[in-house]
Amino acid sequence: MTSDSISALIKRQVKPAVLIFLLLTLVVGILYPLVVTGIAQVVFPSQANGDLLQHDGHVAGSSQIGQPFSSPQYFWGRPSATTLVAYNAGSSTGSNLGPNNPALVQQVQARVDALHAVDPNNTNEIPVDLVTASGSGLDPDISVAAAEYQVSRVSRERNLSASDVSALVASQIEPRQFGIFGEPRVNVLSLNLALDDLSTHAIPVPQQTGLSALLQNHVPDVIFGMNVSDWAQLILFIFIVALIAVPLGAWIAKIFTGKPNFLSPVIDWIEQKVLTVCGVAVGEEMDWKQFAVAVMVFAIPCIGVVFVIQQVQQFLPLNPAGLGAVPLDLSLNTAISFATNTNWQAYMPEVTVSYFTQMVGLVVQNFLSAAVGLAVLIALIYAFMRRSATTIGNFWVLLVRSVMILIPICLVISLVLVSQGTPQTFGGPVTVPLLDPVKDSTGALVTSQTIPLGPVASQIAIKMLGTNGGGYYNANSAHPLENPTPFSNFVEMFAMIIIPIALCITFGIMIGSKRKGVALLLAMTLIFLPLLGLAIWSEQGGNPALSPLGIDQKPSYLQSGGNMEGKEVRFGIVPSALFAVVTTSTSCGAVDAMHDSFMPVAGGILLFDMHLGEVVFGGVGSGLYGMLVFAIIAMFVAGLMVGRTPELYGKKIEQHEMKMATIIILIPIVLILAFTSLAVLTTAGQAGVFNPGPHGFTEILYAYTSAAQNNGSAFAGLSADSLFYNITTAIAMFIGRYAIIVLTLALAGSLVTKKIVPSGEGTLSDHRPLFILWLVFVIIVIGALSFLPALSLGPIAEYMGMVAGGLVHV
Repeated sequence: MTSDSISALIKRQVKPAVLIFLLLTLVVGILYPLVVTGIAQVVFPSQANGDLLQHDGHVAGSSQIGQPFSSPQYFWGRPSATTLVAYNAGSSTGSNLGPNNPALVQQVQARVDALHAVDPNNTNEIPVDLVTASGSGLDPDISVAAAEYQVSRVSRERNLSASDVSALVASQIEPRQFGIFGEPRVNVLSLNLALDDLSTHAIPVPQQTGLSALLQNHVPDVIFGMNVSDWAQLILFIFIVALIAVPLGAWIAKIFTGKPNFLSPVIDWIEQKVLTVCGVAVGEEMDWKQFAVAVMVFAIPCIGVVFVIQQVQQFLPLNPAGLGAVPLDLSLNTAISFATNTNWQAYMPEVTVSYFTQMVGLVVQNFLSAAVGLAVLIALIYAFMRRSATTIGNFWVLLVRSVMILIPICLVISLVLVSQGTPQTFGGPVTVPLLDPVKDSTGALVTSQTIPLGPVASQIAIKMLGTNGGGYYNANSAHPLENPTPFSNFVEMFAMIIIPIALCITFGIMIGSKRKGVALLLAMTLIFLPLLGLAIWSEQGGNPALSPLGIDQKPSYLQSGGNMEGKEVRFGIVPSALFAVVTTSTSCGAVDAMHDSFMPVAGGILLFDMHLGEVVFGGVGSGLYGMLVFAIIAMFVAGLMVGRTPELYGKKIEQHEMKMATIIILIPIVLILAFTSLAVLTTAGQAGVFNPGPHGFTEILYAYTSAAQNNGSAFAGLSADSLFYNITTAIAMFIGRYAIIVLTLALAGSLVTKKIVPSGEGTLSDHRPLFILWLVFVIIVIGALSFLPALSLGPIAEYMGMVAGGLVHV
């Protein structure tokens, strides 16, 4: 194409890019959160406004947010790593200390000593959650074991009988939600309020059996190191995902093939109105070059508007905290991050971005970036479907249809989250009193806690469903308001994975062979399940560095046990490990625990998930088109090995397709290794490292892996808000997203021109077990060969140091 023709093509796409961007911003950035807020305020008014806890006619705090307790007469909660003061709700964060970091052992030892100092006669092992920091710094709960451990001290300080206090604890136990989700736990604020009432005779002594007697008749429910409820939750998760994926995949296929479905009257009407206003003809299709130009032109307002909003948010409405402009380099990084479906966050949302920026800037990109990935996938599917054609669909039509798929599902998910306690309000932060005032790092007495609220649920729904991952709060889905209950945690995991899995069914239906789509899904699952098992095993085993300190890390009815540093009590070990593997497999990046504090094997698994190209199960659209690229490589290599014709889904795979597929695979590999090397070799890169030794190297490797693969999760100990990291990760995110998209469209353009060749005796089957296993082998080998040296310097070296029995020193 000449420069004049390219210029003309770009100009032709400017009008629909701008108009569609503005219209969809109105729909998903303003109307969608307004609708969710209206329904939430009517149906769930308490939960939508912070789930405030009333006591004696006054607000005593939020039932979802923990408070600091240091007086020996109160039950203590989890250690908190928030800045200035423990349980600072305006700066949620975990400690992000690696499991072999000497600082972690020192901090845990200090907490053990503090517990022994106030209760010297207590010789019991200390429950692990009582001396390890939570993922959010705001964990409202402790395990039943942690509460029972403190009964002797509290009863002595209060001049109450131990049996009465034990009975009070028993009355405060929150069982597993619906009998299956999460861990039995005790809300520390509620327990201490009840304790005050018991001490002043405001309530009678609970007529309930104490904990010891309560547990005597309890049948142990640990099987192969895991609670029965954890096994049940895993099985239920797999069952529900499989149950929903088939009809969802069929519904998506109907929308993209223009067949009637139950939402056709609404979707078709909106699509027609939007496209007509924007001057787009539904029947007018694009070749791959026109499609690619449309994608890149559309990226300009997506990045530019988010950048500008951050710069002028101080002048815009919905800014109750009065936040100012975001620094330029951070604004650019954030704009590219959300436009590329990465949602890498080098900032603390509570104190950086306003409600308006979150809602009109970031939520809009959560929808649009997911829709772009889905549109590109459908274009590639069209290429496999069509015989000797030249066009692969119309980007604007596919974009609008993709958004229409996401909106109704997000409405349902957001309201489910509100019902569990996720806020959805335009009201400002809420200030609540502290039951046990505490001094901050400057020595000033702190008597209250300020809880930031906002239109949270509407953002979290699309954050998960669109495999975006950007949190409304700094602690992301570890934050008790983003992810309040074990059931909301289950819903968020389901939301992450359901569309990537359903798209495999969509693919099979659209190319006319469901079993081919199922074959891809089976290949993904065969990789996913062993990695999940390794991650659970690693985290459930606990941290051997803490064992000599007299800490109980064994799983039981009383506690989840395991490596609880950076995790929330309400979730426990297994759901946290499942969440971590799902988020790094689906290119989502949301976290319900701090990955930086995972054990070396589990941390390595999360890295390896992303190193595989995030095709298991990958992001919305991007995961499946990445898997199809691997399938092309696998089929081509297999054909060469056995001397058969390399054909995939009826299309011959020739030299050109193989070159394109190879480049697509190599781009993120080069980005990750090149930028990691640059960071390790420069002072600016080294300055961001928080943990010493191999773990610090892993923090850097993880950051660029997450950026280049458009995941967005982090080994959050890395101080990424610097000019060096903001610019380099922005470059990695931009190239890792758009270069892959353009090359995938070029691949689609080549495939769509080919005839569909009927299968013959010389054709390798692309859906049988042999091909599935071969595809799995190719994916793992490419990932292993590309990154094994880097992994050897990070998590593998850290694990070997742990096995050798020594801590990593500077």
